Amino acid sequence: MTRPRPRIPAPAPIERASRCAWREASRAKLDPGEQGALAALGRWIEEPDRPYAILHGRHPSRRAVVAAHLVRAQQEGTAYAAHLVPIGPDLKLERDILALLTSRLLAGCGGGPPRWLRMRIAKEHLRVGPTDDDPSLLLAITDVEEAEPLVSWPGLFAAVGPRVKVLATVEGDDAAAHAWLQRLGFDPARTRIHPLPVRPWPAPGDPTKLLATTGAASAELLGLLSVAYGRLREDEIATALGAPIESALAGIEPLVTAIEGTYAFRSNAARREVEERLDRDARDASIRRLLSLPPDEYPCAYARAHLEQAAAPLQAFAALVTEEHLARWMARPEAYLGFVADIERVRHRAVEPLPMGREATALAVRAALVEASINWCARREDHDAPVGVELIDREKRIADERDQARALTALSAAMTAGPARAEVLAWATDAARRTPEVEFRGDGLLSLADVVGGEAGYAFAREALAAYRTTENAEERARQMLFVAKWLPPEEGLAVVREALAVLRDSGGDPGDLDLFADRYPRAVAEALWPDAEALPGPARARALAALARGLGDPERVRAAFAAVEQHVNPYDLLMQRTLAELVPFLNAPEARRAAALAPQFGERAAELLESLIPRLRALGDPAEDLLETLPEAARVRALARSLPFAAEPARLLARIDEAIQQAEPRERGWMLFDVCPWFAATGHSDALLAEVALLSDGGRLTALGILARHDPAHAPEFTRQALPLALRFGADEPSRLLDLVPLARHFPPEGAAAALGILLDAVADEYRGAALAGDGVTLVKLAPLIAALAGDDGLAGAAHEVVRVAAWFP
Repeated sequence: MTRPRPRIPAPAPIERASRCAWREASRAKLDPGEQGALAALGRWIEEPDRPYAILHGRHPSRRAVVAAHLVRAQQEGTAYAAHLVPIGPDLKLERDILALLTSRLLAGCGGGPPRWLRMRIAKEHLRVGPTDDDPSLLLAITDVEEAEPLVSWPGLFAAVGPRVKVLATVEGDDAAAHAWLQRLGFDPARTRIHPLPVRPWPAPGDPTKLLATTGAASAELLGLLSVAYGRLREDEIATALGAPIESALAGIEPLVTAIEGTYAFRSNAARREVEERLDRDARDASIRRLLSLPPDEYPCAYARAHLEQAAAPLQAFAALVTEEHLARWMARPEAYLGFVADIERVRHRAVEPLPMGREATALAVRAALVEASINWCARREDHDAPVGVELIDREKRIADERDQARALTALSAAMTAGPARAEVLAWATDAARRTPEVEFRGDGLLSLADVVGGEAGYAFAREALAAYRTTENAEERARQMLFVAKWLPPEEGLAVVREALAVLRDSGGDPGDLDLFADRYPRAVAEALWPDAEALPGPARARALAALARGLGDPERVRAAFAAVEQHVNPYDLLMQRTLAELVPFLNAPEARRAAALAPQFGERAAELLESLIPRLRALGDPAEDLLETLPEAARVRALARSLPFAAEPARLLARIDEAIQQAEPRERGWMLFDVCPWFAATGHSDALLAEVALLSDGGRLTALGILARHDPAHAPEFTRQALPLALRFGADEPSRLLDLVPLARHFPPEGAAAALGILLDAVADEYRGAALAGDGVTLVKLAPLIAALAGDDGLAGAAHEVVRVAAWFP
C-alpha cells in the first residue's frame, strides 16, 4: 500500500482557519472609520502604478475585517479575482501561507516542495500576473505580524505584474507600517499606506478586564493559547494543563473560539493583548508545557517555530533534521511538505554564524542533502513515503556509490593531511570500491590516486587497472588501460600501454587513441613509446607521434610528428584537425607556416587553426599580418590578445586591440571583452580593460571580473570582491553565476561567503540527491572550495560525514 502524494492545498486545518476567518470578518458590520478606510482602499484599487498597500492600526482595530470587506466587494464584480489570506492560529508558518496561496492561485496543483511552490507563486502568478483572459489579482494578507519572523516575504512580493495588487494589514502606527515595507519586499514609491482608527474593545471582550477577574485555571489556559502556534486540541490542552478544559473556559468564552474540538483566540488582537501581559516566567512555562506534549503532535509541527522565536542555539535545531522528525511528519496530513519547510529554515539558520565550524557546516549540508533525497522520493511514481510510514524500495537508490565517492573524494582533496582527512579518504575508498559499474569504480579509484599520490596512489591505480581488466568490450578495455597508465610507476605504465596497443591491434580498434592520453604520461614512458608509435599504421601513427611530441617538447620529435600529420591531413577528418591544432604551440617557424598553408583545406574551421597559429608565429618573430587580414574581426582580436605574452611592444598591441573593440558594434563589444580578458589578465594588463568593463551590464561586468580574477592572481582578491555582490544580486534565480566564482572563494569576505553558501545549498537541495552530490549543476563536489574557505578542514570533514550519514538514511 502506498500513500498518495500530499496535495498542499488540502491540509484541513488551513482550510478550516481560512473559512472561519472569512466568515467572521466578512460578516461583521463596519463602523464609520472602517468604512472610510474601505473607501480609501477602493480608490487604491484603481491606481495602476500602486500595486502595494498597507493598512495599519493598533489593536483592537479591525484591520482583517476591513480587508475581508474589500475582498468581498471585489469578488462581487468581475475585474478582480480577490483572495483573503488570514494569518491566524493555523496560518503563522510559511508552509501554511504557501498552502493557502497555492490553493487560491494554483488550481489543480498536486503539491511539491515548499521552495518550488514559492517559486511558482512568485514567478508565475505574481511577477507575470494574470493572462489577458483572466481577471486581475488581489491578495489581502491580514495580520502579517503574526507570522514574523517565520516567513520569507520578500521572495514572494519583491516584484509583481501590472495586474496584481497586494494588501497587507499590520499592527502599529505609521512608523511601524513603513518598517514593514522592506520586510514584505514592497516598493515604497509604489505603496499606499492607510491608517485605521482604534476602536474600543467590544463588551464583554476586553482581554484586560477579563484577565483581571478570571481564575488561575482560566489564566493558565489563556497563557497557553496566547503562545501557541496553531489551534490546540482539547486533549492537548487537558494534557498541558493537567486538568479538564471545562473549568478553565468559564468566564473567558468571549475571547476563545471552539471549532471542531480545537481552541484558539477569537482574534489576533486579543491574543496579542494577553501575550503582552505574560511575564517571562509564565510565557516560558506555557511554552514548556506545549513542547512537552507527545513529539508527534504539537511539537512536531511547531517546535522549530518556538526555537526560532527563542533564538535557541544551533544545536537545538539539529533534532529537526533527523529520521525521527521526518517519520513524525509523515504521519501527519502535511507529510514531507512540513518537514521540508522545517529543514529549509534550519539550513538557512546554519549558515548564519561566523566563523562557521564543523557543526554548522554539517547541519547545513545534511539539510540540503536530505531535502534533495526527499525530492527524489516525492517525485517517484509510486509515491512511497520516505521513512517511518512505509518502506523505501531498497532496489531504487537515491544516490549510488559513485556519487558518494566523487563527493567524498572532492571534500578530501580540499583538506590538509591529518587524521580527519584520512577518515574522509577511507569513506571515499569504501564507496568507490562498492561501485558496481566497472568503469565508474575504476574512475573513482583513479580520482583517489590523484588525491593521495605516492605509493598509496600507485596502489589505487593498480586496483583501478584490475577493475578495468574485467571490462568485456576489448576496445573499451584497451582505452581504459591507456588512461590508467599515467598513474602507475613508469615501468608498469609502459607495459600497460603496450598491452593496450596490442589489444587494440588484435580487436581491430584504433591504436591512434593513444593520442588521448600520451601527452600526460611520464617522460620516461613517452620516450620509450616513441618506437611503438612509429610502428603504427597511417593516421594512427601521426596522432600518436603528435601526442608524444607534445609531452616531450623536443624540437626534433615535434618536426617528425608534424611531418607525419602533414601526410594525413584530410578536410573531413576532425581527429586530424584536432591533432594539428594541439601541435601548434610546439611548432617552429617553417612548420607553422606550412600548417598555415594547410588551413584552407578545413573550410569553415580554417579560422580556428589560423587563430592559434598567429600567436605562435608572432612568438617566433613572424608578425603574421597576412594571416591576420584573412580573419574575421572577432577572431583577429582574439589572435592579437593571445599574442600579448610574446609582444616586444605591448603598448602598441594593446592600443591596436582597444581600437578594434571600440570600433565593434555595441552588441559585439562585450563578447570581445570576454575573449581578451584572459590574455590581458595573464600578462598583467587587467587595468587596461576596467573602463570598458565598467560600462557593461551587471551580468556582463560579473562575467568579465570573474575571468580577470581567475587569470590575474595579483589582483584576484580585488576583482573577486567586486564580482561577489553582483553574483549575490542574481542569487537564487541564477546560482550558476555564484558557482562560477566558487574557485575564488578564498578571496570572499566571510559575510559574502556565508550568503553564497546559503544560496548554493538551496540549489543543491533543489536537485535529486545523486545530482546534488556530483551532478552537472550546483553540487557538493563544486562547493568544496567554498566550504574550505568558510569552515576549513573541520567543515569539510563535517560535510563528508553527512554524505555518509544521509547515504545510510536514504539508500
